Amino acid sequence: MKSRLRYHGWFFKLHSVAALMVALFVSVAVTRAADMVSPVSSSSGGGSSTSPFMPAVTVSSTYELSPYDVIDVSIYGEEDLHTRAKLGADGTALLPLIGTVSLAGKTVAEANELIRKRYAAGLVKDPHILLTVLEYRKSTFSILGQVMRPGIYEIPEGTHLSIVDAILLAGGFTRIADQNGVKVKRLVKGKPAVFKVKAGSMADSPEVAPFDIHPGDVIKVNESWF
Repeated sequence: MKSRLRYHGWFFKLHSVAALMVALFVSVAVTRAADMVSPVSSSSGGGSSTSPFMPAVTVSSTYELSPYDVIDVSIYGEEDLHTRAKLGADGTALLPLIGTVSLAGKTVAEANELIRKRYAAGLVKDPHILLTVLEYRKSTFSILGQVMRPGIYEIPEGTHLSIVDAILLAGGFTRIADQNGVKVKRLVKGKPAVFKVKAGSMADSPEVAPFDIHPGDVIKVNESWF
């Protein structure tokens, strides 16, 4: 009699363990199946997910485009004309149908309007343009000529760098530098401009207004002839 009770006890325990394992297996399977059919993402309004055609990030319309920025240009209803382009050293981008467009020095809003006008000129009826900056050029400037360490230097993020600061980063003037004959070349509204700066006077006198360096500036320190 005792052996039968022991047998039934072990059988009950084995049956309970087996039932528990089956329940656990079913629970895991259901969870995995739910994960497989769940959407990856959805819009906050509960509609369809974001289209891969649209860029994920937009920037201020007052941001000025610079050489080597990477942009995304899309036209509503014209997916064949959607493109990504990197601005060249001259600040231009190559876009479908309209070809080369000069964009450096223009704000995002200005560039958007320029592209819209180019497409509206007999190519696309009433085009709606979205220009987005995907990658920003690093904020750097170049300095060459009569400084101790000519080269390319980065402008610290969130700071203003004067011409005097830039020259100090490059090790300062050489002995034969023309300190008041420094030239700075930059793009202004997409066109090259050259500024002559009296950097020596700025360093010596607080009464001389500072000259700030912009990303992409090229500074040339000439040799003094005196």
